[in-house]
Amino acid sequence: MRVSKLCWVPVLAGLVVAVTGCGGPEVGDIVGNEVSLTVMGVASAPEVAAIGDDQQGLRVTRAFVSASSLSLLPCRDGAAAISLGARGYDLLSDPPPSERVTTAVYELCGLRIDIDPVSTSATDGVPPGASTFVEGRDATRKAFSLSSERSVSLLFEAEGGSSFGEQPLLLGFDLSVWLAGLPLPEEFADAALDLFDAQLVDSAALYVDSNGNQVLDDDEQTPVARGVSSR
Repeated sequence: MRVSKLCWVPVLAGLVVAVTGCGGPEVGDIVGNEVSLTVMGVASAPEVAAIGDDQQGLRVTRAFVSASSLSLLPCRDGAAAISLGARGYDLLSDPPPSERVTTAVYELCGLRIDIDPVSTSATDGVPPGASTFVEGRDATRKAFSLSSERSVSLLFEAEGGSSFGEQPLLLGFDLSVWLAGLPLPEEFADAALDLFDAQLVDSAALYVDSNGNQVLDDDEQTPVARGVSSR
């Protein structure tokens, strides 16, 4: 049975979970599908960009993405998207940020995240109005930071219109791709920002976290969808 209406109930500060009801099916009819999504930073090539201050080369200590919305897209034509409101994701926090949504929709074929500057997503240490922010140290241990106010919508669609299948899911932003080749000296700031914005799309991919440990393990490296810009 599919649910035609969702209610949003705050269960923790800053977290809103979708629960079915509002005159819809009985709980016994719908329990059984909890969609779990982890949003985090990964580093596929640590020699290019690594996570943590104790690494060699370019080291990233913080990465932040501000989202005006995140939507899970059912496979069935005409079915309404399951949407979460504005929030910020600290991609390198421990544990990583995650979402859990209970729904009667069992087949999901897409995910969309709208990255925008959102005042309600403001957090300590991130410049006001930033949609994305990264900081760390370069190979000479000189501190650097990059922030952007540009907006982009990233769409992840399963190949052939099929379902993503297994749950839970992991949305990874690969810092080794995002920051590859960026000229960090201050005199190249404009060029670095352009590349920082352009490479965000290629850095994002959706994976299946098959053991649910909120880590992209060696046997989970093949994405089920790659991000494309939809606006």
